[in-house]
Amino acid sequence: MIDRTFTLVTTLAASSIACGSSAPPASPAPSATVEARVASADGVAIHYVAEGSGPAVVLAHCLACNLHYWDVAAADLARDHRVVRLDLAGHGGSGADRKTWSIEGFVRDIRAVVNAAGVDRFTIVGHSMSGPIALETARQLGDRVTGVVPVDSVLDVDAHLPPETRAEAIGRLRVDYRGVIEHELPSLLPNNADPELVARVRADAMAADPERSAAILESVLGYREDLAMDQLAMPIIAIDSDRRPVAIDHNRAHAPQFEARVLPGASHWLMLDRPTEFASTLREVVESIESGKAGRRPARTAQHQDRPRRP
Repeated sequence: MIDRTFTLVTTLAASSIACGSSAPPASPAPSATVEARVASADGVAIHYVAEGSGPAVVLAHCLACNLHYWDVAAADLARDHRVVRLDLAGHGGSGADRKTWSIEGFVRDIRAVVNAAGVDRFTIVGHSMSGPIALETARQLGDRVTGVVPVDSVLDVDAHLPPETRAEAIGRLRVDYRGVIEHELPSLLPNNADPELVARVRADAMAADPERSAAILESVLGYREDLAMDQLAMPIIAIDSDRRPVAIDHNRAHAPQFEARVLPGASHWLMLDRPTEFASTLREVVESIESGKAGRRPARTAQHQDRPRRP
């Protein structure tokens, strides 16, 4: 469980529910490439890029990353999909003047972007911290989300960290953010990691604001993935490295439709160190969701109406 904490921690190197089914506003032609900013619900400017034409796929990055981590995968999908990438608030080209950092805030970022881009229904792909964000987006937006693809995330939804363990981990980050990153980064990389990859993710992690990163991870670590998955009927197909095993049985106890694809030997940043293989795997997963081959659970009345949160 400590490893799970610091997998999320080193992803940096690791409100009330609004109505989610309202139709998006008018937008540019779906084949046009658009790079723009849109105000999230709290007024923070969110940077995004939309490109290609076809069924929509939304790509959400990890902590201390940005939309360019998806460049290769996005270019592949955009050949026959509408691909929307965004910089979540506090990242990349988006604003950072947010008072409270939370999963709910990031869901509002995604809602603002898909509405501005004219996207009604979409598959959402979330890397690391954005795995839980993707689950919550699906929970809130309901039928607008056709499938969820966690990337090296949502590995074991029953691995609940005790509150004191979470508090200790976040406390360490606040006291010695860069020391924690230096210590934990190697655990997210294979022994033969590309030096350029290591330099890139390390630089991005070290450039992140420590207090903001700690606040974000406090919200992420407090999120109850199991309770969210209890409610979701759409396909959920993860793409993971093999650094740690995926608890298929645990995850399927909450979402029987859960599946996983594993890329052996990959780092936490699969889309960077295995770009071609990752892009191919992501395409296969997305097409499986779109074609109906991926499993669904029949829709049912939600068991939990409040935002899932760990005690």
